[in-house]
Amino acid sequence: MMDQQTTVSTEITNSTKIKVKGFEINYFKIGNGPQKLLIFPGALGQVTNFKPLTENFDREKYTIYIWDPPGYGLSRPPNRDFSPGFLYRDADCAIALMEALCIDRYSMLGWCNGGCTALIAASKAVDRVEKLVVWSCNAYVTSKDLEFYETTRDVYAWSENRRLPQFQMYGEKYVSDTWSGWIDAFHKILNEDDGDVCRGVLAEINAPTLILHGSEDDLVPIEHAVYLHDNIKGSTLEVFPGGKHILHILFPEKFNSLVDNFLTIQ
Repeated sequence: MMDQQTTVSTEITNSTKIKVKGFEINYFKIGNGPQKLLIFPGALGQVTNFKPLTENFDREKYTIYIWDPPGYGLSRPPNRDFSPGFLYRDADCAIALMEALCIDRYSMLGWCNGGCTALIAASKAVDRVEKLVVWSCNAYVTSKDLEFYETTRDVYAWSENRRLPQFQMYGEKYVSDTWSGWIDAFHKILNEDDGDVCRGVLAEINAPTLILHGSEDDLVPIEHAVYLHDNIKGSTLEVFPGGKHILHILFPEKFNSLVDNFLTIQ
């Protein structure tokens, strides 16, 4: 346990901030390999969410960048802005970050909302993105999805494993306000944009794409992964039987193997 804590502490200590599109964007760099990977966190994300990847991926093969979008992690201030187009702004920010780091070619990995952002970014930076991996994410939102989101609005009702690390990173009020803002933003997407989160960009994605999803994901039902697979040309779908939303944490060996193999195949 001490070794694991030391690893995470070192990664946080080695974080760097860089000015991107008017924001002080925080990112973590892990490894020194020739293949560059940019990881997109989910809502209220933090670097420790990706320990199963950062501790097990070959650091001589990959250089991993985990970034905090504006309002998340250490890219604060400002507070998170959920006004219309927030995922598209995040995508522009991610592309600009890699430009600022002078990285011309890279692959992207995105979890949940970070997957949505990665999909958008891949549609915009088609000449730069080599491969794309997304898991537990969606291209649209339905009224049924929002019914489930509403059951999570009270952050004090979350499990301790989910609630306490968030409170420690962000503070109770910020977690509560930001999560409610996230849910409200998706209500607006459903009501004003016919539920289109990033549905319109899927046909523009040219990078080979791996879609990973759990068959028992409550937050993002499996139908979303099927839709992504049907609408991203040449994509591959891998379903984890019994899997839930945090695939990379619940199934680290299988997850890492699938992703590493996908990124390695020419």
